[in-house]
Amino acid sequence: MKVKDVMTTDVLTVREDTSFKDTVELLVENRVSGAPVIDDAGHLVGLVTEADLVSKEAFDLRHRRPLAALGELVGGANRWSHKAAGLTARDVMTDRVVTAAPGENIRSVARRMLDLEVKRLPVVEHGRLVGIISRQDLLRIFHRTDADIAAEIDAKLASPLYAPEDHRASALVEDGIVTLIGSVRLSGEVPVVVGLASDVTGVVHVDNRLTYDEFDVR
Repeated sequence: MKVKDVMTTDVLTVREDTSFKDTVELLVENRVSGAPVIDDAGHLVGLVTEADLVSKEAFDLRHRRPLAALGELVGGANRWSHKAAGLTARDVMTDRVVTAAPGENIRSVARRMLDLEVKRLPVVEHGRLVGIISRQDLLRIFHRTDADIAAEIDAKLASPLYAPEDHRASALVEDGIVTLIGSVRLSGEVPVVVGLASDVTGVVHVDNRLTYDEFDVR
């Protein structure tokens, strides 16, 4: 499955010149923790998050005594202090944004989210923002009934485009877990059927109990 199959296309965005206050209100009113920042042509230029905005309260030098402010700068808080002085989305946003592409496999994108510990990735095509993919979007993949999963596997098992010839395999599905039973003719056909079931959307795990008639020596 590709990113374009699960991403959200109606994306909440802000412009570069959107004021600090309007950006805060947009995130609070829509109950989101971040939003892509785009230019007038719809190109992605950055991402503004709750952390970027909270820096205003945490590191605004107006509320710091001179020595305390200097200590923060020396101590490595310079990046946040710079954001804290910002008045627009451009001032506080992160401009080095990790993105996803519409044609990417969702597995690689899911790994990227976990590795980077982020909740969402903007989806970009030719520099333009075309969507956003979140952890919630990825979870919807598994929000599918056992009956629907079983029906798709049955259809693939019945198709010569997917399944080996003369197989006697079938699938049972419970709580997204697929149990493959029956047999195939050659041992090398077992992983073909397992892969067929594993690729069906919503499958949590495949329990392979298939047997084979002949050992494939090829």
